[in-house]
Amino acid sequence: MSVSTTDKKLAEVILEAYRRGFTVQSDYSRSNAEYVAMAASIGLISTRLYGNVYSREWRPTVKGLVWLENTFGVVIESDEDLDEGHD
Repeated sequence: MSVSTTDKKLAEVILEAYRRGFTVQSDYSRSNAEYVAMAASIGLISTRLYGNVYSREWRPTVKGLVWLENTFGVVIESDEDLDEGHD
């Protein structure tokens, strides 16, 4: 299966939202506006916390994390998975 450039950019956006989060008006959001909008439109990232409560920060959704796993084999189980020096 070939992975498109668009899928790679969407993965970068989801991973950035997971690792650090980024605000809706951040430099990251502005420079990646097309892919942030795309990821939000298809439910891969959201500013929704719960119910009708929203924040100003983009975070990955469960759907976004499942998409990463299905598309790229990236499994995020805990913050330890992101440590560069883990054994």
